[in-house]
Amino acid sequence: MEHGEARLAEALTEERSWEADGVTVLSASVTLPQLAGGGARAKRFNRYYRRFCRAYFAYCAQVLLPDAAASCRAAMETSAPWNIARAELRYTVSLRAGDVLSIVCDARETVCGAPPFLLRRSEVWDLAAGLPMPLEEFFPPRTRCRRVLLRFAREQTQARIEAGAAFRGNWRAALRRALNTRNFYLTPGGLVFFYPLCAAASAREGIVSYTMPYGDAGPFLPPEG
Repeated sequence: MEHGEARLAEALTEERSWEADGVTVLSASVTLPQLAGGGARAKRFNRYYRRFCRAYFAYCAQVLLPDAAASCRAAMETSAPWNIARAELRYTVSLRAGDVLSIVCDARETVCGAPPFLLRRSEVWDLAAGLPMPLEEFFPPRTRCRRVLLRFAREQTQARIEAGAAFRGNWRAALRRALNTRNFYLTPGGLVFFYPLCAAASAREGIVSYTMPYGDAGPFLPPEG
């Protein structure tokens, strides 16, 4: 049995670069959380983010590298200005309450000739068990969480459009199709759920997110102790 409060340790930090035709065309850096200690919960948590790190580098090699190499060749052929493509994955702690830890990971990617791109991923951890927590943990039993989130998003979006936000013409359907109940995290002000970039709105709106205040009917604020 493990005892004591789980503590964040020194972050996992790695960098890699890739070449094409003898030129470095892509560099990537990763910083992800790690827990201190050698118990099972810390090992499980740390292994999860080490795998995430490897998966992100594989994504860079498979998805970003071809575009980075192509942008370099195109620039060389026309003597146009060119910058190395860069990818950066970083994490933030959005909330720590007792054994509940909420992590948000943002990957920012820039390839010459293409608009910057942002990917977001999040996990809410029960550190006592060393396991991610599903959305249902923060609502009363038998709550149809997807329906609750979708209704909230539609209400909020209508108000945002009236205030000038640039959503898709079929934004109601887009919100339904792109809703992923794993895309949430916790903050002191409420539970935040979000949509991928450009899934429901134009790129200028960034990653569209909605904050549901904590309440007796959910979402519940994690206990501090």
